[in-house]
Amino acid sequence: MSGKKLTKNKETPLQVGILMLMPSAVVERTERQFKHFLENAPFSVKPIFFYFDKHKSNSSQNYFDKNYEKITDIKKHGLDGLIITGANLEDFSFKEVKYWKEFTSFLDWTQKNVSSTVYSCWATHATLKYFYNIEPVMNKEKQFGIFTHQVHLESGSPFINGMDEQIFVPHSRWRGEDKKLITACKDLQILIESEEVGPHLIVGRNGREIYIQGHPEYDRDDIGGEYFRDKNKGININVPLHYFPDNDDTKFPAKTWGANGQIFYNNWVSWLHKKTNKKLF
Repeated sequence: MSGKKLTKNKETPLQVGILMLMPSAVVERTERQFKHFLENAPFSVKPIFFYFDKHKSNSSQNYFDKNYEKITDIKKHGLDGLIITGANLEDFSFKEVKYWKEFTSFLDWTQKNVSSTVYSCWATHATLKYFYNIEPVMNKEKQFGIFTHQVHLESGSPFINGMDEQIFVPHSRWRGEDKKLITACKDLQILIESEEVGPHLIVGRNGREIYIQGHPEYDRDDIGGEYFRDKNKGININVPLHYFPDNDDTKFPAKTWGANGQIFYNNWVSWLHKKTNKKLF
């Protein structure tokens, strides 16, 4: 596992893998966003981007071959923590996804070999379906914009320690998780939720699984970029809620979610550090 020195500059970095499932147009942007959170965490982290062994990306495979490890490599050297990004696959059932078998086989491996995994957006919906048979709900309109959330600080969870009682989080998705189905499962706990768009952060199996529906990693122009992209293509897209100042799409908002997003990743990295250096505590 990771090293045993406590100074950030000298300790062996935590090995955090990032399975990239985002489309090619935003791969490098997504890399930068997650690296920003991890590189500003209180303990040293080495982000390791990787992709599948068998499935080949139609648009990004050359980039992955040059810059990424494969699942086989990850299994050889192991990980302290893992992030699985979202994916633009909401038009498909899970079993229609070309890499579904390879994806779920890797999920099985993570259960025994990774201290904690963060699942983002599509990965949340896919994994909750696979592990708990909880089917995501397809909404009538896209859950799209910046939304106020309640943080359940009374839970005492280390993953939300230091957050504000109310926070803002971007969401961009058609599917969502039914709160009743989540709360009915004894292994799952909702830590952050919104009256408008439902659960945001769900923790499973005492921190081994962390499910995130929103996108705290987003830059301030990501939601607007998605809106204008679809609008310019003639796609019927609803205007993002609570995003454009005065509902004027010529104005972009202040970024109001990054600091609490960083707090979450600080807490998660600290939790990983404690797990992988448990002999010191």
